[in-house]
Amino acid sequence: MIELKGGLILGKGTPKQETSFQYEKGVINYIDYSSFYIYKFLKLKDQSLDKGEFFIDGVKIYPNENEDKTLFFLAVNSLIKIDLCFVVDKNKKKEKVQFVQEQLLELKGFPLTTENDKNLKIAAIFEKIALISPSYVLVNLNDESNGGSIELSNQLEKYKDNFTIVVLNQKPKVTEEEKPVIEKPEIEMIDLEIGNERPMLYEREYSSSDDEPLVVYSKKNNTFFKDLGETRKTNIMVFLAFTIPTIGVVAFSLLSPLYAKTNNSILLVPFIITIFVCFGLYMLMTYKCANFGSYKSKVENRKRIIFFIINVVITAAGYGLGFLIYFLFKKFDTDINQISGNNIGIILSIVLSFILLTANLWVYPVIHGLINLIKRKK
Repeated sequence: MIELKGGLILGKGTPKQETSFQYEKGVINYIDYSSFYIYKFLKLKDQSLDKGEFFIDGVKIYPNENEDKTLFFLAVNSLIKIDLCFVVDKNKKKEKVQFVQEQLLELKGFPLTTENDKNLKIAAIFEKIALISPSYVLVNLNDESNGGSIELSNQLEKYKDNFTIVVLNQKPKVTEEEKPVIEKPEIEMIDLEIGNERPMLYEREYSSSDDEPLVVYSKKNNTFFKDLGETRKTNIMVFLAFTIPTIGVVAFSLLSPLYAKTNNSILLVPFIITIFVCFGLYMLMTYKCANFGSYKSKVENRKRIIFFIINVVITAAGYGLGFLIYFLFKKFDTDINQISGNNIGIILSIVLSFILLTANLWVYPVIHGLINLIKRKK
């Protein structure tokens, strides 16, 4: 159930008087397009609540009385586009998010050749939604994917007793002089916290949870360089950690060809092992840190650029330090200081460094894609 008692919703196009509503399971709750602001409020985006009481599944969201609960949104964007809202215990949020994502990812292997295939996948989507138990489901019939889907209507009717369903009706036809408003669908997971002094419902503009290794800022009121500076300052130890494996890869890829020419060629074994370990560590760190959302989101793409810039600078610094270590070995180790030239080592270090520098662009999507492929085959 969703309930708002005497709420004053703040935002563009909202009325200045108090608003109350109650949506429950057992029926499909339709919102007239003239009350579009209520639908936007339920997406918990670009709207805030100044007064009143707001409840989801009996949990008071505003004013906050339960600091043990948190919210997150997840959008399904495959044949149909719908939004799911979850109210979960904070200490169980990570497990819930993982469970929800794993269940929805299982739907990616469905064939979509015929109309019957498409209907079967829509039915499978709702089976999964019933399994993951969202607090409520939002459907915008103005979205092209939803407006003409008979199967979507059938599934909403079928599952109206399983979860609260809220549907925004289609906008009335407009004259040629009027310009239609096109709403861009949400395609990312959004986290919202309960428990501020002045609770607001808003889209988080930074990395979602405290257990993530990296926080990349992308705030509406910040300039790009301010976001860049805040991200660098907040994550300085994370970024500096990237220099350690970089130094290992560069220094030992430069040294290995030289020691191969000496009587101490046995050192090649630990050198090569170090290169592989450092290279793997760098890729693992990149995979953990470069997990951003959709490429269609300006906020997420801004985060990617910020992460890329700082990561490139730090990795380049690591290359310089690795080269310095190589120079010191070359100068003071009598086994190699007489060997002239090191073309193989220089080329190898440049190639590996280039892979490290660009890793944040491709490591996460490639590895994540492989993991999903393996899961589908099991």
